[in-house]
Amino acid sequence: MVDVDSMPPVPTATTIAATHIDRLRTWRTRPDRTSAMTDMVASLHQQWTTVSRRIGDFGDAWEACAPSHLRTSCRIDGMRGGVARVIVSSSAVGFQLDRCLRGGLLQELRAACPVAITKVDVRIGRV
Repeated sequence: MVDVDSMPPVPTATTIAATHIDRLRTWRTRPDRTSAMTDMVASLHQQWTTVSRRIGDFGDAWEACAPSHLRTSCRIDGMRGGVARVIVSSSAVGFQLDRCLRGGLLQELRAACPVAITKVDVRIGRV
């Protein structure tokens, strides 16, 4: 004779579904990220490498040629295809930068930068 009390419980459809969902949850969720200092340093290094590759030699030419009052109110956003993108803090600073570029700053930047600069695109944004 079979002892009913010693038999394991019969799984129902809801317990099977719950078990399956728990397994899916372990497979499809991302693991918790550690906040170790090495991860942060690696992330900052990657960001710095990306920014320096985008800006290139134009950043050095900008630091050498641009007036100091404009450098504090501007940020170089990138350089692509000979067009340098500069973000300014306000329209007044954008107007000053435009006047400086037309007054000879663009020629100075072209002479100082080994990369060909065709145009400097000025946009208003967060510096």
